[in-house]
Amino acid sequence: MVPLDITRTIDIAAPATKVWSALTEPALIAQWFGDRIEFDASPGGTGTFGWTGHDAGPFRVLVEHVDEPKTLIYRWARDANVDPVPGNSTVVRFDLAEIDGGTRLTMVETGFEELVDPQSAHDGNVDGWRAELGDLVEFLESR
Repeated sequence: MVPLDITRTIDIAAPATKVWSALTEPALIAQWFGDRIEFDASPGGTGTFGWTGHDAGPFRVLVEHVDEPKTLIYRWARDANVDPVPGNSTVVRFDLAEIDGGTRLTMVETGFEELVDPQSAHDGNVDGWRAELGDLVEFLESR
């Protein structure tokens, strides 16, 4: 089976420290990604993401790796109100790199092959990340 990874790379006209804050601070995450956010951006930290308008979530999150302000990796559950473990979740990795005029953000989501309906989950998240990362750029560049 071909891996169903999602990879998106975007350039943001903001310093890496500002992008990092938008990825890790609940009050800032809620301004571009969901609106019901709890998030502890430390190794082993947990959290939840929810979207009121979609009546979705909360989706539980487990932080797997933090290298501030360069790399953030977390596992998030595909279904609401369950702990994220292999088989019911995917892994999201954000890598930040300084570039002229701002930050290059690369997001990779993996693990779809382990889900019950891998293709549907993948396809939904492709569209979701396109919208959410667009919202992130708009949020950061308007501040």
